[in-house]
Amino acid sequence: MTDLEIALRYSPLLHHDVNDPIPLRAVGYTVFRRTAPSVSFPGRVVKAPLDGFTVEYAYFYNYDIEHMYDLEHVWVFVENGRVTDAQGSFHGKYLNLFVPGLPGTLPPEDGHVQVFAHPGKHAMLASPLMTKLYPGWEGCCREAKGPVLIGNPFTAKFSGTGKDLFVPSPQDNDNSSWYLRTHLSFEPSLDFSRIVRPDAACFMPWDELYEKIPGWIAQECARIAALRRQEEERGDN
Repeated sequence: MTDLEIALRYSPLLHHDVNDPIPLRAVGYTVFRRTAPSVSFPGRVVKAPLDGFTVEYAYFYNYDIEHMYDLEHVWVFVENGRVTDAQGSFHGKYLNLFVPGLPGTLPPEDGHVQVFAHPGKHAMLASPLMTKLYPGWEGCCREAKGPVLIGNPFTAKFSGTGKDLFVPSPQDNDNSSWYLRTHLSFEPSLDFSRIVRPDAACFMPWDELYEKIPGWIAQECARIAALRRQEEERGDN
């Protein structure tokens, strides 16, 4: 199988809160056939099984409920064609997704790991009950606000091009907080019955996705700026 075929074959099923207003935009994938550092998750060394591979999925959302750019991860470990383990990103760290006996977990469905996305923030969890481990999990959804970026992986230091790929302006950051507050605040339901199954068009190699994201963020900043001007002229907000 090609790397894309592998990524599609083992793509996790993502359970989202039915009230979460933030759609998944794209999925970057990397197939590790040997142990190596992750490029999309700094500081992580991804281990590959001896008789298999590990698929790293980098999920890009336009928004986290507390900032604009959101990138989350799931790692699926496959040995002899069988899923043997999985891990998900959790606010800069990563946690096990296979936790025997933990209430609320669901077994893989035909090789597709089942994952619960934290409402608004999209950390990848083994069980919906783990949502409440995050302090302020409800309040951050109801009172959304935040800048475009918290940390910037698109500066010259990280881009590999020697150039900044995107740097938000103070106005961009102010517009981001305005948009999150006025258009994306929501009441989390803890009903995770909305299952997201990204189709093939959403998938691309991580390097390709990394190149696209700065342009997408710039477009979103321009869209929000225009929307805010329109709404302020009408007196909407």
